[in-house]
Amino acid sequence: MKKATVLAFASLTLCLTLFALFTANAYTDQSVGVKEGDWIEYDITTTGTGNVPPSHDVRWARMEVLSVDGSAFSINVSVIYTNETRGSAVWKFNFTEGNTGGWTVIPANLSPGDTFFDYSQPQNVTIQREEQKSVLGATRTITCGNDSIRQIKEWDKATGFFIGSVEVAQNYTNPDGWYFDNLTTTIKATATNLWGRQIFGLEQSVFALVISGLVFVVVTSVSALIIWQREKITKLSLRYPLLSKRIISAAIIVGVVVFSAIVVPSIWMNMGLSTTETNMIMQSVWLSLLLVSLGFRKIGKHFIYGLLMATVIIATLISFASVIAMWSPSDSSSMSTYVNSPLKIAEFIAHGVLSLPALALGVWFIALWRPNATTDSAKINKIVKLMIILWILSYIAGIVGYVLDYTTLLGTY
Repeated sequence: MKKATVLAFASLTLCLTLFALFTANAYTDQSVGVKEGDWIEYDITTTGTGNVPPSHDVRWARMEVLSVDGSAFSINVSVIYTNETRGSAVWKFNFTEGNTGGWTVIPANLSPGDTFFDYSQPQNVTIQREEQKSVLGATRTITCGNDSIRQIKEWDKATGFFIGSVEVAQNYTNPDGWYFDNLTTTIKATATNLWGRQIFGLEQSVFALVISGLVFVVVTSVSALIIWQREKITKLSLRYPLLSKRIISAAIIVGVVVFSAIVVPSIWMNMGLSTTETNMIMQSVWLSLLLVSLGFRKIGKHFIYGLLMATVIIATLISFASVIAMWSPSDSSSMSTYVNSPLKIAEFIAHGVLSLPALALGVWFIALWRPNATTDSAKINKIVKLMIILWILSYIAGIVGYVLDYTTLLGTY
């Protein structure tokens, strides 16, 4: 086995080990379905008779997860009162101790008949039923429960966040002396980042994954067709003898890459796809074009192969540099996104182990490549082979990380 292959598989083994170790630690407590940065907003209406305490006279609320540590986590709760004043407080949750914040967040993935402990009563609360329901643009599995005060309480099953409730207070005086005659408070979720909207019946994150795969298949298939029909294309080009074949090839390659780098992301982002989803699609474009370049090398089109590969590498480097340029060391939240859980750390390290050497090898290829060459030297062959292997492994690691972080396909989101 050649050194390049050995090194590539050593990198893969390291990354898989990191994933296994960190994933085991990340999911020791399966009951917590929230992660740092998750948020949801609600509209709140209160009708009926009786005095409403100032602390309950709220018309809007937002809950955002600040940190997660095992079964304990904290949430910042922001509210707007009827008189337009604002307030906020940090709520502490701990499922082991039964602190669910008045059932605002409960353990994830509970089914009818399952229970969670509420220390404020104290009591075990039973999930009574579940149903499929359209919530904020997506079909979600919703669970329900109630008690004497909370007539209806609905949660998103996958995360445990409550999405709505109807609470009735009749002939009730709280410990502070406020009297509730016949008040009904209705809370309804209005916006969230817990899930994306659905496109063509698929969750947005899954839709982006499907598009990424289709892009890969279409680009490689169309390119394979062009390579297969190269003789007809060559005859067509002979009709225009004034134009250099290399100029035509260079113009087409640069045009394709520029179109892919500028127009394609704009199309998907205008459809509502996030930066992460769009980036995944672009990674499919770049990898497919790299593989296409190898196809041109296979048929002896060395200039097209080298130029296409060099252009894709440069476009990727520019994209990578733009991300680095926009990052500020003073912005701790931008870095915390990648290290806020053991699994995130594993993904971050895996990408570094695989993608950075691949880009470095790409720069080395550009430095050594000569447009007039008809074959690759032994050194360039080794560089290209190792670069492609690492690039593919980095792409696979990125897809796996995306599926784990942004979809429920593996049941871990």
